[in-house]
Amino acid sequence: MSETEAKVGHLPTALATYLFLLHEAGHAVSDDGVSAALAGLSGADDGDAAGQALVELLAERLGGADDPEPDQVLALMAGWFGDDHVSGELGDARWDRARNARRYHFRHNLPWLARIVDRFPSGLGTHWVLVERVTDEVTCMDPYPWDDLDEEYSVPVLEFMVKWELAGGASVRFV
Repeated sequence: MSETEAKVGHLPTALATYLFLLHEAGHAVSDDGVSAALAGLSGADDGDAAGQALVELLAERLGGADDPEPDQVLALMAGWFGDDHVSGELGDARWDRARNARRYHFRHNLPWLARIVDRFPSGLGTHWVLVERVTDEVTCMDPYPWDDLDEEYSVPVLEFMVKWELAGGASVRFV
């Protein structure tokens, strides 16, 4: 992926940013290769090159799938952090999930991953986003802050909830 190529929706890219934020918050990944890549990114002069190396490593760990099933992502994260530190559950009803997402941000001040449906030039499809904040709008953070593209965007909470539900309501968060 080049520096000017859009990275929204690419799970290895969003996961790299998510793991970096967890690493910076003091949460260690049990995978030595990923841990070394995160440490290298923390002190890198060229954040883009170090970030791309981490993205490539994560794509490998995900078996090359850009849009893996949620169970695969949860299992990978649970393997790195332990079952008691990873959850995919935010509730069953729409507004319970929204309320629990808001509570999560208040308590943890960390983003979380969500799989949503979106429209692409080839039609509808699913992809992963890094949710930064849930208020009356949902802010999806820039999945790759080490390049020159600002890809953060916000959508009304109801629109996000529908897209999330259409994709099955899958999420991955550190607890």
